[in-house]
Amino acid sequence: MSDITHEKIAAHQVALGMFITELDKPWIESDFMLQGFVLDKQADLDKIMTTCTYVYIDRTKSTGDQFVGIKQIKTDIRRHSSIRLKAPVPLDSKKNPALSKASRGEKVSFMDILREVRSYQAPTFNDSASTLDEQTTLSKLKISTPSPNANLNHSPATDIHAASNTQQQDSGFISQLSQFALRFLSKKHNSRGGTDEMQKRTARQLRNKVSIIEELAPPVEEEMAYIYPVFEQSMVVTRDIFDAIATGKQIDITSVGDVLDSMVESIGRTPDALLWLAKLKKADGHSYQLALHVSVTLMAFNSFLALPKEQVKLAGFAALLQDIGKVNISPEVLLKKGKLTPEEYAYAQTHVNESLAILRQTPNIPPGVLQLVAEHHERFNGSGYPAKLKGNELSLLSQSTGLIDTYCAMTNHRSYAEPAYHQQALDEIHSLSGKQFSSEIINQLIQFMGIYPVSSLVELNTGEVAVVIQQNQVRRLMPRVMLLLDHKKERYQNPIVLDLIYQPTAPNGEVYRISKGIPADSYGLNPNEFYV
Repeated sequence: MSDITHEKIAAHQVALGMFITELDKPWIESDFMLQGFVLDKQADLDKIMTTCTYVYIDRTKSTGDQFVGIKQIKTDIRRHSSIRLKAPVPLDSKKNPALSKASRGEKVSFMDILREVRSYQAPTFNDSASTLDEQTTLSKLKISTPSPNANLNHSPATDIHAASNTQQQDSGFISQLSQFALRFLSKKHNSRGGTDEMQKRTARQLRNKVSIIEELAPPVEEEMAYIYPVFEQSMVVTRDIFDAIATGKQIDITSVGDVLDSMVESIGRTPDALLWLAKLKKADGHSYQLALHVSVTLMAFNSFLALPKEQVKLAGFAALLQDIGKVNISPEVLLKKGKLTPEEYAYAQTHVNESLAILRQTPNIPPGVLQLVAEHHERFNGSGYPAKLKGNELSLLSQSTGLIDTYCAMTNHRSYAEPAYHQQALDEIHSLSGKQFSSEIINQLIQFMGIYPVSSLVELNTGEVAVVIQQNQVRRLMPRVMLLLDHKKERYQNPIVLDLIYQPTAPNGEVYRISKGIPADSYGLNPNEFYV
């Protein structure tokens, strides 16, 4: 029986409505903007027929007559295959009403989910006598290490916030890609003829199709509630590790493996859920939360790359521990606001060997973790450290680990630079293509992050401002969004969630669509509050 999610067909058999998942050539060598899309434009169909010999399609993401659903039992198998762990503090229906309802599959407000997650107080350390003053811990343990290039000098990509966000003129690669996408979508929206007829013919089927896809990839609210207790346990485990390091005690990693197993399974279902939880907790600024944010983002990226679950877990494990050696580096160097001297930079680089020294004394550390920790600052062109590895000397896993570490460093607050928002960070990373990172893996990062990643702000054609709450794997320019500001840029007291794939209409009858992505702190919004 053929796999309807990855069906190989000849180019001359391709028809409108099919979801193209793979070409017979790398995406980067094609003229298509998105890696994976619904074929609903005759010009694109003609292009495939003239440039490809065969393609792969996904019937479950196709539309109209090309759509084929997966048997419902497959959903049940996927939903219950992951490991459920006992949480440090189980969900309480009185204290966590929204999370409790969502975990039972009941509909709840995404805003209520955000409020409960942000207000949750993590359990205290098991040994209260060993609890450190948070400022002391923060001064010793930081996620981001100054890089030897533009990041040390307050690069343009991280200093743009000094200008008015609402008047900013984007000119980078990602901004150009975004504008191209918007023009591409606008042309399809305004087109007439075959495309419109297909949309009319498949309107009812589209709604049914999306319902089935949502069951295979649960709504982000449901998955957040499902994995939330495990995520809280992962925070306690990670915090205990950081506490042990800072107080000179031996690390206990016995609980890490099971926690990561459940998180890998959750990412396989709905990666946006864990990415949201990590972003919400990262906003508190604690060092262990930042480490967990890097770990979750890296696992989600490696899952997107279709790496085996064992490697996804291994990389997540390494990301939690890769910077623990900074406990032995002077805070005066780690937290210096200006550019490091060559001597200071060389000294800061020793945190890699310090991390390895700590981990080699820790029982049950997988050898693969040690390799990733050793190589997460190595770079494709040999400019990294400590071993100056380059090219094929670096595994794909080492490259992805270094790339996500760099992206998270750029988008987090650093002592020497303000955080960049999504498009700024990707613009700067794209400038490193073929240098510090291979062009192939940077292209994959751009595909993974998307033009409108979760938690990013967008402005709609109605003038309203929304936050993206869930990606849409079928129509990636049509995510689920939550309206925050009306057309006058005034806050909605009760934010409304729209799924743009359903083509909802505004009061004036116009179909909602995204006009542009905007910086995270536009119009007075505070990203650290995540718009609650």
